[in-house]
Amino acid sequence: MKKILLVLLSLSLTACVVSVNENGSKAPQSTVTSSSLDTKQGFSEQRLLRIDKKMQEYIDEGKLAGIMTLVSRNNQTVHFTAQGMQDIAAGKAMQRDSIFRIYSMTKPITTVAALTLWEQGKFHMNDPISWYLPKLKNLKVYVSGSGDSMVVEDMKSPIRIIDLFTHTAGFSYGFTGSEVDKLYRASPMMQGKTKPEDTLTELAKLPLNHQPGTQWNYGISIDVIGYLVEKLTGMKLGEYVKQEILDPLNMQDTGFYVPADKVQRFAEVYHNNKEGKTAVMENEPLGDFLSDPAIHNGGGGMVSTLDDYLTFARMLLNNGEVNGVRILGRKTVEYMRSNHLPANLVPFSSWADGEGYGLGMSVVTDSGSLKFMGSEGNYGWGGMASTYFRIDPVENLIIIGMAQFIPSGTHRYADDLRNLTYQALVDKK
Repeated sequence: MKKILLVLLSLSLTACVVSVNENGSKAPQSTVTSSSLDTKQGFSEQRLLRIDKKMQEYIDEGKLAGIMTLVSRNNQTVHFTAQGMQDIAAGKAMQRDSIFRIYSMTKPITTVAALTLWEQGKFHMNDPISWYLPKLKNLKVYVSGSGDSMVVEDMKSPIRIIDLFTHTAGFSYGFTGSEVDKLYRASPMMQGKTKPEDTLTELAKLPLNHQPGTQWNYGISIDVIGYLVEKLTGMKLGEYVKQEILDPLNMQDTGFYVPADKVQRFAEVYHNNKEGKTAVMENEPLGDFLSDPAIHNGGGGMVSTLDDYLTFARMLLNNGEVNGVRILGRKTVEYMRSNHLPANLVPFSSWADGEGYGLGMSVVTDSGSLKFMGSEGNYGWGGMASTYFRIDPVENLIIIGMAQFIPSGTHRYADDLRNLTYQALVDKK
């Protein structure tokens, strides 16, 4: 396969290239590359080029339509490349202002929204969530069995708000084959058939996977945090997020849907079809994102651009402030990015060696146990459609990857991006 490597030394240059696929057919490709502003902030420029080469392999092999990658250190962009296509069928190249479904990268934004209320004394972390959302007071907990023979028991302690932030409340997403997840998949709540005012009623009908605070289980906990925000503010989640985060930070392309005048920038989403080939995904999760949804899904309902999310990430890296605008206090951000899981729950999952969980995102607790390069305290999360970010306070570093393929992890470009970023570091900050 013919490969074309573009080494661009100018500040910003756009190049369209044609690569030859393994089957001999020509496929349109697009690469937009930007070098750093003044210096490489301790990075090897040649080693950073390895990111582009590896990402192009995913595109040339037909795994991902397009990928956008960015590395920032000391608040300076040291690497940016947009490769491949935003929409293959339409012939639209990936561009810096392309809009992406960020799914679970919504969680840190919802978390920050809630933390602005925590700072005002609107709630405490140990408060039972039922104090604010009474429908969640008398939930049952799964013990054994299935169907009509399922055995459940009462909660031994209430779900605390901190349990929601850390995914230890016992809620689920319905992703696995467990008996509780089967009930989630059958629930009208998970099928998008529930009115906003009835969602918590439907949730209360489902048993918890485990007693609150005793295990880590990924689920709709941050969605419940979104309902808490709405309860405390009297506003729809997106309205409060816009008022307190998006507008102050000038994140103009982030929200719970794509306005009509921006649809041409909305990237197509792909998956593997029945033949195992990359194809456009029909009936994407949470709808088409083209109109304001009745329910603002705090755990996964937002869209954004790379630059908007970079601004958000820089706010966190800078301890709550960016571009002269403060969203959170320094100690609040420190609390958010600290591990809140007890030792017996770290790592929180079989795929999370060396990682604990902060509020709405994972955090590295033991870099020696990681299967990636990194630092203690490195934190971040990803989204179901293959979006990704990490923030490293030790190296004053941000890594962002944007693609649109469901499910995430099918093609592990983000793992490569993480290692390829760190291998390019040659000097301390």
